[in-house]
Amino acid sequence: MRRLLFCSILFILFLGACQSNEIQETVRVIEPSVEVKESDGTLSEVIRLSNTLQPKLGLTFNGLADEETMKKILDQLDANKIKATFFLEGMRVAQEPELVKEIIARGHEVQNGTLTFQDMSNLNYAQTYEELFLANEIFEKHLGYTPQYVRSRSGDATQNMRLVASTLGLKAVVEYSINPQDRKMQSAEEIVAYIERFLSSGAIIHLNTYINSSVIEAIPLLVKKSNEKGYVLTTLTEVLKDQYTSHKLEEIEGYDAIRINSNYEEVQPNIYYRKNTDKKEIALTFDDWASEARTKEILDVLRKYNIKSTFFLIGSGVEKDPHLARLILDEGHEVASHSYSHRNITEMTPEELQEDLVKAHQALTYALQQSPLLYFRPAQGIVDDKMAKVVAATGMKTIALYDIASFDWKTDYSVQDIYNRILERVAPGKIIVMHVLDETKTVEALPIVIEQLQQQGYTFEKLSTWIEQYTEESVD
Repeated sequence: MRRLLFCSILFILFLGACQSNEIQETVRVIEPSVEVKESDGTLSEVIRLSNTLQPKLGLTFNGLADEETMKKILDQLDANKIKATFFLEGMRVAQEPELVKEIIARGHEVQNGTLTFQDMSNLNYAQTYEELFLANEIFEKHLGYTPQYVRSRSGDATQNMRLVASTLGLKAVVEYSINPQDRKMQSAEEIVAYIERFLSSGAIIHLNTYINSSVIEAIPLLVKKSNEKGYVLTTLTEVLKDQYTSHKLEEIEGYDAIRINSNYEEVQPNIYYRKNTDKKEIALTFDDWASEARTKEILDVLRKYNIKSTFFLIGSGVEKDPHLARLILDEGHEVASHSYSHRNITEMTPEELQEDLVKAHQALTYALQQSPLLYFRPAQGIVDDKMAKVVAATGMKTIALYDIASFDWKTDYSVQDIYNRILERVAPGKIIVMHVLDETKTVEALPIVIEQLQQQGYTFEKLSTWIEQYTEESVD
């Protein structure tokens, strides 16, 4: 490609040092101009987190601060044996190539932070192209390589950034899953406390080097807190290499098993409440979505008692942290749909409900890398005849309800309250519903409930065992 005025912009870069937040006025003295390659419409991937089952966190920094600040940050990372990823604007790379080379020499990685740290939301395709293309050129000139990833100053991916990234052959536009907004000048303790709330395998943490000096003090605190929770801080590339989502949605068999179908009036839905049996067996099921910490706590209890359950997961939650759905599956449990938006389905239009079910199914399918069970449990267990038909028309095989509501979702419910509700209602063939939710007493109540039921002679079955048996008997 033909480049005009590239030498001019490089000349301006060396007129004097400036901080990341002081660049914009300087660079606009001479506008760079390049021959813009048209997009074919392909959008690059957007990475907000790594879909990994490994307890790794991506530690990333935006911007190149002054040399003194940068060396303090690097010294803290070295002292704590942590490697990180720095998204640096091309202008600063050209101004301070030796400082950038030191970052790399210390084992960190440096990626494209655009050319001038612009607000990318205001740029058209051609302007965005210049920002990314010229930054890449500077990286190649001063560092000897072309970056694989790009991030804007705000950390948000615009449509034009995705188009340009694809055109230039960049792997992805990187956003973040945890941003403590250190621009608000909070203390190191406040920064780490915010991050701690959202820690989850594969999370990408976004910090800035040049705004809040408390970031320096936050590094050892963050390392300590991460280690306590079993996480390892590392580079973006390192955290992305363990992604298990190797197949795109459209490549997974059964991704389209749930479809929009307006012809629902004559459909006969299969609604399942309980098993008709005298045998002392029950099904323990879970609804909703929670943090990684809470999910693992519940899985730990179930593993301890060798119980396999059926989890009905909310699609919007699964979309944000796909690996948790896969973690549940890998523990030997079943996964099915609890809708995407967790709305009362009797208050939705048929079109809204079917669209919701399709979104939930696709979120689950991608997260699991296989189709979930084609079972659906409506929010609050509420369904009417019409909406049952609407659900079944999409291809959903069974509407799986329950007949023991533990009410463990109530934050004011004690362990004893949960225990009493379940044990007072238990009987052979009943389906218990509990919840994967933070700030409830579920984890504390669960082992007590399980032990008492086992003492009474009950065994636990996965819901599919009952439903498939019931379906076979109905056919016969």
